[in-house]
Amino acid sequence: MKLELLEYVHEHLPMGFTPYYIYAIMVDSIEVGRLTFREGTMQQHYFDGHIGYHIDEAYRGHHYAYQACLLLQKQLQFHQVILTCDPHNQASLRTIQKLGARYIETKVIPAKQRRFFASDEKEKMVFIWEI
Repeated sequence: MKLELLEYVHEHLPMGFTPYYIYAIMVDSIEVGRLTFREGTMQQHYFDGHIGYHIDEAYRGHHYAYQACLLLQKQLQFHQVILTCDPHNQASLRTIQKLGARYIETKVIPAKQRRFFASDEKEKMVFIWEI
């Protein structure tokens, strides 16, 4: 498995966005999903997290998101990031727990930040992943 950098987005960002990297999660030369790493402070990414991932449905259940997060940490060598998930997203929650992230709280997304989230996203579980 490897991460393949697709894009570093750092110019002409919408208000409130920080630069971010988009990676393809590759297994045997097949893209199985994507991972995003957002630069910025803990406060800036308290509700969206520094890391976001999506595994294509056909490839779920193989711990690819977990492995991709470990690869990202080695590549970028960060020491502490915020990870978040919707309380109903059990797959993401299991990935975060497997990484050993520490639960902080479940919090309602403030109204002024809701425009950055899907309409059905109302709250987030917040974790700190310390390496």
